[in-house]
Amino acid sequence: MSKVKLADLAKIPFIDAENLFGRTIATLSFFEKGEWHLWVPGGDAGLIKISGWPAEGYYFGDQAEKDTDAYLDFFNFIAQRCCWPPVVRPFFALQQDYFNLCASIKKFDILFEYSERLRDSTARLVATELEYLFALCRSVFDLLQEMIAAQWDAVQLLDASIKKKQLPRTFSDVALKAGSPRAIDELVQRFSIPPMLAAFYVRSAPFFEILRNFRDRFIHGGTTPEQVFVTERGFAVSRTSQPFCAFDVWTEEHMLPNQLCSLRPVIGHLVLETLKVCEDYAATTQSIIQYPPPIAPDMYFFVRGYFNDALMECSVARDQCLWWNRD
Repeated sequence: MSKVKLADLAKIPFIDAENLFGRTIATLSFFEKGEWHLWVPGGDAGLIKISGWPAEGYYFGDQAEKDTDAYLDFFNFIAQRCCWPPVVRPFFALQQDYFNLCASIKKFDILFEYSERLRDSTARLVATELEYLFALCRSVFDLLQEMIAAQWDAVQLLDASIKKKQLPRTFSDVALKAGSPRAIDELVQRFSIPPMLAAFYVRSAPFFEILRNFRDRFIHGGTTPEQVFVTERGFAVSRTSQPFCAFDVWTEEHMLPNQLCSLRPVIGHLVLETLKVCEDYAATTQSIIQYPPPIAPDMYFFVRGYFNDALMECSVARDQCLWWNRD
């Protein structure tokens, strides 16, 4: 991240340069009233305004320039309210994980097209991509916890009698104890955090525990996901397959006669529940902590990616228990 003089930032009309409070600006791309405004660091020349638009990246805008440009409350909260230097590295890493999640979803679609020509060899490709997806979702949790810990370090409590403790950098060290979820009272006492933040960890722990256990089995245990079947309608697993049967995303109506269920709503559930935890944290922390004003007032932080459309289809695929072939 390049350093820019405050006087140069003040020349950008979309930034509240007087109220940065040491925060980093997540992007210098802006979309306002139907026009793009982009700046890049120019060394001794300061900021240089250029013509263009992002192909893949992030921007502040008064609205999305394309329907496929995504908006997440969590990303907007970090970029606008609390992008302090210790938060920047995990925030940027999580942005890359977001792009990779979208790409991974798209790869399952590509593999389905591949399977129509070479069915016998596709199952192994699907299984390895599924392993990667578990690892990627697990990574999001730890990057989120790094940001939570960094933000907690920067918070000053109004009640001076409360002794603030440094939070662990991994999600499991907070949410779990000996592999099982902690209770709210235990979290409050152990880490000196507000009950509402403790409740967030309790809500997130069951899904995280499933994700963690199966990711560890794949990566460290040498096992692979249960058998993946390649059918004319798409990829499937048995209705009793672990951990997928615990996700409660399958319906009898869409099940094949041999009790095989579509893998597509499972993929959607994995990704959407992971992002839901990030959204939950953003709502929770803003309800208990007063953060500085937004860096780009009257704007929102949008995500532009090559495969955003694949992620946007996940909700429909999960809710309607879709296969790849809808016939």
